[in-house]
Amino acid sequence: MTGMLHGMVIVLTVLIALATGLVLSRTSRTWIADDGQAAAFARAYAAGTVRPVVTGIVIAAAAGLLFPVGTVGPTGPAPTASPAAVGIVSGSSGPVDHIGLALVLGTVAGATPFLIRADVLLRRLPDRIVWPLIGVCFGVAALASVLGRWPGWSLALIAGTIAALAFAGLHLLGRVLGARTMGLGDVKLAFVVFSTAALFHPWAAAPVLVAMMLVSCVWALIEAIRARRLRGVTIAFGPAMLSGMWLGSVLAPFVL
Repeated sequence: MTGMLHGMVIVLTVLIALATGLVLSRTSRTWIADDGQAAAFARAYAAGTVRPVVTGIVIAAAAGLLFPVGTVGPTGPAPTASPAAVGIVSGSSGPVDHIGLALVLGTVAGATPFLIRADVLLRRLPDRIVWPLIGVCFGVAALASVLGRWPGWSLALIAGTIAALAFAGLHLLGRVLGARTMGLGDVKLAFVVFSTAALFHPWAAAPVLVAMMLVSCVWALIEAIRARRLRGVTIAFGPAMLSGMWLGSVLAPFVL
């Protein structure tokens, strides 16, 4: 029964990622909201409109497949199991939890390639993608924490809020010191990244942060080698956040 439920969640996650990718691929001018940047974005990726949709589907399938499924029977978790770490597709969860998980994972996965492309090319994370993602992550977690049976939803809300506040603090500190730190887009994306990661494991923030820093360091090194200089080399942090989120999330149940 658990295997069948897990399979249904994976399929639903992939379908939602497909729908998200198709919508975003056909509405780039709307969510970029700048004619000049939209034209540059279209020229840069004229031959690659299908690739981000397929990439989002692959991410969704991997996230659904690797999501930690608890060994919980109909009577509830084993005495040694932590309630927060219980797999969502188990006796401790219900239809609201399954649908909510697929909705969050599918929407975030489907949007990930488009956010990465936009941040690399335009050096910004479009609000018309980020705000709806925040709405999905917050709305689903809030609703499922009331109507669902899985305790992980409350943890997702807490993790996302703490991360957004921490990133906002770094942004303000950078403004005060005149240093380049987090952009406002990164601050908003932090809620999505860490609330999604918390669904995989209550302490997933740790491996996510490590993966995020490693990705950003490697990318910065590559850019420095390309530019043949160290000073003045900057990178878009959104791609590191998103790739770090997925890598850290799927690894968290195995390393923690």
